[in-house]
Amino acid sequence: MPMTKTEFMCTNCQKYFDVPMNTSLNGNYRIHCPLCGHVHYRTVKDGDITDTRFPQNDSVILYEDILPMKSSCRDFSKETDLDGARSAEGFVRRLWKEFSGA
Repeated sequence: MPMTKTEFMCTNCQKYFDVPMNTSLNGNYRIHCPLCGHVHYRTVKDGDITDTRFPQNDSVILYEDILPMKSSCRDFSKETDLDGARSAEGFVRRLWKEFSGA
């Protein structure tokens, strides 16, 4: 089963977290914020969390709850950290860019 990791931001606590997803998942899922417990009602297509929300009623088929790990929570998006300001991975990327001239 191929897996992917999707970054998600909780609109309640404004924290970012990673959601490991099986690429064969399709349908409506409840994604729980691991920090504050806020529930996000999202449609998943081929393992990617879409921006499509679904209503909280009995007519919608719900597949399961997704509960990411609390250790994946952070204050900033990975995309904004590519310059190495906060992480070792970003620092290595910046050094590689300087070295390779990219």
